[in-house]
Amino acid sequence: MKENVKRCVKNKTVIISLSVILVIAVVSFLAPVLFPGADSAQDLSVRLSPPGAGHILGTDELGRNVLARLLYGTRTSFLIAILPTALAVIVGTVFGIIGAFFGKAADSAVTWASDVTLAIPGILLAMVILYTFGGSAVSVFLSIVIIEWGGIARIVRSATQRIAKSEYVKAAKTAGVGRFRIMTRHIFPNLVPTLIVLFTLNIPASVLSESSLSFLGIGIQPPGVSLGLMVNQSKQYLFDMPWLSLAPAGMILVLVLAFSFLGDALRDILDPTMKQ
Repeated sequence: MKENVKRCVKNKTVIISLSVILVIAVVSFLAPVLFPGADSAQDLSVRLSPPGAGHILGTDELGRNVLARLLYGTRTSFLIAILPTALAVIVGTVFGIIGAFFGKAADSAVTWASDVTLAIPGILLAMVILYTFGGSAVSVFLSIVIIEWGGIARIVRSATQRIAKSEYVKAAKTAGVGRFRIMTRHIFPNLVPTLIVLFTLNIPASVLSESSLSFLGIGIQPPGVSLGLMVNQSKQYLFDMPWLSLAPAGMILVLVLAFSFLGDALRDILDPTMKQ
């Protein structure tokens, strides 16, 4: 573990990506302090103002501060990307371990359930969920968990099966150690590097899923704010006032790239097959 931490500290990609993510996270979560109530405050006298001293990124069609809405939207996208991804990793880990460690019946059930979720296109499955339960943060949260848990469960299942074949697990079984103790003392600790990589690599997909659903008008609904919703609301001004769309689209791009680079770097560091 200490060796991996040292490798992370020395890795420029990890440091730069993590720094970008932390700066964006801190600034966006300070939005209520920096711009209290500005995400919905309207001033029609300055509607569609270009970027300037009074409004760094200009104002939208209702005279709302684009910078303030960008920070509020980024906070929403952060929460709806990170929290569902974390829950999907937890659910996928539990079912993956159960499938690999509790016999053929459990394995068949977990494999079948994950195959069903993976067989349906993610965006189509999310649209069905959102049309059923309505467009809200909770519905988007639920749809992302359902979309992602199946792939995570399959990866965890394969990793668990590999670890279960190791000599120290076989020795523990021979010594009469119970299944629960083997899972907590031998299986799960060796899964942690894989879970960290899965978490970081799935966040970009969650950001894009939330943004896509909100852009289509079935995700976060007004008066809520999200990056995808901002792009949707400003698409009619794309050629006349491109900054209205480019600001949230650029933030989506930065978040996706930062988390993708971080996940790739962590995979290279934590995956034993990548080490030389």
